[in-house]
Amino acid sequence: MTFPGMRSRRRWNGSLAGAARLQTLLVAAFLLAACSSSPAASATPSASPSPSPSASPIASSAVGGEVSVPAQALAPASDLPVVNLCSAQITVTADGNATPLLCHSGALNVQAWKFYAGVSASVLGLGLNPTQGQVESAICDDLKHQHATRPEETSGYQLATAYYGWTFNLDPAKVVCT
Repeated sequence: MTFPGMRSRRRWNGSLAGAARLQTLLVAAFLLAACSSSPAASATPSASPSPSPSASPIASSAVGGEVSVPAQALAPASDLPVVNLCSAQITVTADGNATPLLCHSGALNVQAWKFYAGVSASVLGLGLNPTQGQVESAICDDLKHQHATRPEETSGYQLATAYYGWTFNLDPAKVVCT
């Protein structure tokens, strides 16, 4: 039997969810302070956005509403992207797509990637060096099992092409699935 006075003290009394909320609040407070003193938040907007790096994509008051995001592997990918990342608010269109896929700077929009991760997971998770046959199989898998529509899968393929730097001459709308 161990006596209470002999037990080791617990190192952490909070929960992981509490720690995540605290981190989110700290990042938000930092960005609010940074934005309120930056020229982009003044009454006269600048001609180009001046995004600042962030550990997680957070909306910005910068012109265009886009923020650069540090390089990181985006799920379901396991590789780092070959392009820069950004975060910009997306708009869902009538055909179920989301825009923009890329930010004004040409960086890949993390918010669009997250939107398509559920329906185009096979294509988005392929990696840097698949064959064209593997890409076509992944497209068919997304259409059959993830219930992606052809327009959604075309956008997912465009995101994966930008993320991985693929150079296939492939039209996902014309891929024949058996």
